Amino acid sequence: MGRERLRPIYNAGESLLKEIQRTQVPVDGVAIWSLGQAGALIKGGSSDEVICIDPYLSYSIELENPDTEFKREIPPPLTPQELDVNIVLLTHFHNDHMDLTTVKGVSEAHPETTFVAPASHVNLLHEVDVDASRIIAAKQEQMISREGVTITPVAGAHTAYETDQDGNQYYLGYFIEINGVRIFHTGDTVVTPELIEHAKKFQPHVTLLPINGGDYARTSRGIVGNMNFREGADFGVEIGSDLLIPIHFDMFSNNRDNPAYFVDYLFHTYPAQKFHMMSAGERFIYFK
Repeated sequence: MGRERLRPIYNAGESLLKEIQRTQVPVDGVAIWSLGQAGALIKGGSSDEVICIDPYLSYSIELENPDTEFKREIPPPLTPQELDVNIVLLTHFHNDHMDLTTVKGVSEAHPETTFVAPASHVNLLHEVDVDASRIIAAKQEQMISREGVTITPVAGAHTAYETDQDGNQYYLGYFIEINGVRIFHTGDTVVTPELIEHAKKFQPHVTLLPINGGDYARTSRGIVGNMNFREGADFGVEIGSDLLIPIHFDMFSNNRDNPAYFVDYLFHTYPAQKFHMMSAGERFIYFK
């Protein structure tokens, strides 16, 4: 039974892949797909650029550590080999964000894909044979530009700001501007005055933010926390984001909070705030 639980079965990957490929994104719009946990795929731009953030598309955590309390609650919506994207953005080194099994699968199947990772941990990509020419070392506020797309890394605090000996941040979020739409994927972080200041300047149309929170029980087991549902909603409203998309609530039963709390809090506190809650594999099209 245990072996069956760990077997990497992928549901409806081919149909999702076709949907991504066939989706034509209108001017002033972007298409967003949820991949579960913090994973998201964005399509848009003048050349239909496809960007993926933090894809965790394997069972690597539990296969490598059979006794781990981290067990996937939902199957991967795609295989790593099906993830045909221009850029993969990785926010930090934790396995459910920088999944080296997924990175290796994407890298081998799609030699044109570029990988962007915090400069503090790009060495991990070399461990799975990603060529240095395909890696961009992301540093806070150093813009990365491609055709019709700009990406600006911003430091996160998970739950504190941490740097390597060269001052490179361990945890990053990304400001992404594509098709004139500004998207902020916060990565894993708590709310800080610095993050609020940076985000207000960016003025995101869409913000993807974690809502699983943290508590003593999880911290005592070495699980690093994030903003909770209330903090996430307050943060999204304070920075003026048009639409909020909660993430990081669906993958592991031991490290999440009920997303209904997020909805209820918005309903009672910020009834005019737009939001959308996504299931893994779901497509959402946003118009500016």
